[in-house]
Amino acid sequence: VVAAYLPMPALAQSDDHGTHMSQAGLGQAYPATVNLSQDPNWLVYGFQRDGISYFQVNDLAGRVQLIVGNADGTFWILPAGETQVPVSLPGQPSPVPAKAVRSVIYRGSNFVLVRYNAGSSALWAIEGR
Repeated sequence: VVAAYLPMPALAQSDDHGTHMSQAGLGQAYPATVNLSQDPNWLVYGFQRDGISYFQVNDLAGRVQLIVGNADGTFWILPAGETQVPVSLPGQPSPVPAKAVRSVIYRGSNFVLVRYNAGSSALWAIEGR
């Protein structure tokens, strides 16, 4: 009943698959939204605007590592964060470092975000489901 009296921006948004998406805070160190990460070493925040979903990955110090954009199954990486990190995208795969350890960071309804760690090198990858 109380939710009926709240303005629309105050209500949690969803991508229709149970993932809570925010409409503000993209690029912030600690946005006021739910951490969606499945790995305790990373923070993942979901945002949605004008039919486009964004997934921001921060380290535990709040530094933006990458932001993934997604519209109708097309993925891209925004130029965000202090350093450029290598990312493998569907349709533009990158080779996984030798002997890399795979960690699932986020599992969504239509993709999985993983990090392949190989000592001093790492590769982020968007993998289809």
